[in-house]
Amino acid sequence: MCYERALSAIYLEGDDRIAQMEYVFHTGLIRKLAGFDPFLDPERALAKTYEKLDTDMIFYTHQSIDPYYEARKADGKSFTEKENWSKLYPSTWRVEHRVSSEEDVLNYEPSMGGLSLDQVAEEFGRAHDRQRKLYRSQLVPGGYYCTTFMWCVMHFGLEWTIRAAARDPGRFERLLGRFAEISMRDFEAWSMCDIEAFISHDDICMTEGPIMNPRWLRRYVFPWYERLWRVLKARGIRVIFCSDGNVDKIVDDVAEAGADGFILEPSCDLGRTVEKYGDSKVIVGNVDLKALTFGREGDVVAEVLRCVRTAGHCPGYFINVTGSIPDNVPLENLEAYFAACKKFGSRPKKA
Repeated sequence: MCYERALSAIYLEGDDRIAQMEYVFHTGLIRKLAGFDPFLDPERALAKTYEKLDTDMIFYTHQSIDPYYEARKADGKSFTEKENWSKLYPSTWRVEHRVSSEEDVLNYEPSMGGLSLDQVAEEFGRAHDRQRKLYRSQLVPGGYYCTTFMWCVMHFGLEWTIRAAARDPGRFERLLGRFAEISMRDFEAWSMCDIEAFISHDDICMTEGPIMNPRWLRRYVFPWYERLWRVLKARGIRVIFCSDGNVDKIVDDVAEAGADGFILEPSCDLGRTVEKYGDSKVIVGNVDLKALTFGREGDVVAEVLRCVRTAGHCPGYFINVTGSIPDNVPLENLEAYFAACKKFGSRPKKA
């Protein structure tokens, strides 16, 4: 039922239960639900965990060129792993970027990696098939982490990206376009794969709103979204946009560019998005991780009820702790969260 329930939500058909997507990093929960030492086989342990939790879709992205992987080959010292996030899935962070001026950014020449469209499509197909065999019960979407803006952030860091964009907008536009050419090839390759949905990730917002002025995004970023997503939508693939932070000020632009849905962090106004797009878009998330991390069981249940009462009637709503669930969440709160999702997960009638 999980795959079918996710598909019903993706196509706004609704189901008798609210769909759910989670990104579980919690070593203790995975160990408990997998039934074996998860360090022996982390991927199989996670798949078993999702099966036991009865979740419906996983978060998945894959691209032909990984900026972090390429940087690790050049200089592994510029990375750190944080096991306090998850012992099983430690968070890898790039602490240094080999950039010392705006000119370094503006003069950078992105590489297509010497790969043809057919080669990339074949690789994506293999990777996606492997995930589908691993997560047999869930819908496995296609996905892309560096849609446009994230290419620069992962290559140069946010500060140098912003400084270069301000220094010479014309040259920065050219650079962004060169990165977007890689995305275009990869999006075309994804469109050749057997997928129903696609997560298009690009961190263009922070907790208080867009990183760049929305006018800047409308000129330099959103036109690329429209071109990239058009390739997928022409094949009937549903596109779900994902960004960190508060997307309230640009959610209409993202919808206009062609997104079929949004993943919303708790800083976003869920009610406002539901009011405008509840019947026409997929809406994922908004459960506040702070309630699970610092609250008590009653706070966890209240957070689930807030999201269910606000968006549960929407045919495309997925309840979701936006981001991922790390080790520092008390296990009893996490168990209370999934119990509350099950207890209150019947889709309510629209008021």
